[in-house]
Amino acid sequence: MGGLSLLLFLLLQGCGRDDWIEIQVGQTSARVELASTGDARRQGLMGRRSLGRNQGVLMVFPRERTIQIWMLNMEMPIDVGFFDHNRLLLDWATMEPDGGKRIYASPAPALYALEMNKGWFDRHGLQLGAYLHLPAPLVGR
Repeated sequence: MGGLSLLLFLLLQGCGRDDWIEIQVGQTSARVELASTGDARRQGLMGRRSLGRNQGVLMVFPRERTIQIWMLNMEMPIDVGFFDHNRLLLDWATMEPDGGKRIYASPAPALYALEMNKGWFDRHGLQLGAYLHLPAPLVGR
């Protein structure tokens, strides 16, 4: 029975989460949880109390559009960066916990939203137009 319990435990560990991938923004590396489904994007970082130094969530949308993000059920401030279909950084904003009152929107149609610790973009000197390096195409996953 011990082997069956371990197998069940390992299978359940993978449920409800998308994949973790390694990315780069400009020359800065990060390990991010991939949120490519509607449920995973809605969940985002909700309910989490902390992130590792270079960890976050990369939200991948099915098509380019104005992306709107809010801070519902969030306890920690974060940065969100918006990237277009060319994977270029359009803008980023620092988001403070506020019970979901404020909406943060991409300044132009975007395909990706990257949520990281507050100050991550500034700390790494990232500029508008920085390129989002992905391990493989992610649209349509």
